[in-house]
Amino acid sequence: MIIELRSREQFKRAVERARNLKPFVRVRGFRWYEVESSSGQDVYTVHFWDSINGSGHILGECNCRGESGFVYYHLAAAIPVHLWMASTRGATQEQ
Repeated sequence: MIIELRSREQFKRAVERARNLKPFVRVRGFRWYEVESSSGQDVYTVHFWDSINGSGHILGECNCRGESGFVYYHLAAAIPVHLWMASTRGATQEQ
């Protein structure tokens, strides 16, 4: 399911839930992450990519069973890891 960020409030709620639940994020490769559910019984695969229209927005998808357009806490949990990986990758490529 492709996730579209429609409002700051929507994202803020997802970030707050991720902070409260503190899910474990595992890096599988650049732009590919696994996030354990709060119960530890499920693992969600999260994938990020740059927008294809050059807007600079980050697009994301996951294999959750949720409603389309809703930003889930596992996606919000993976974003900081992805941004760190992207910044590290950029610094490495510049050297």
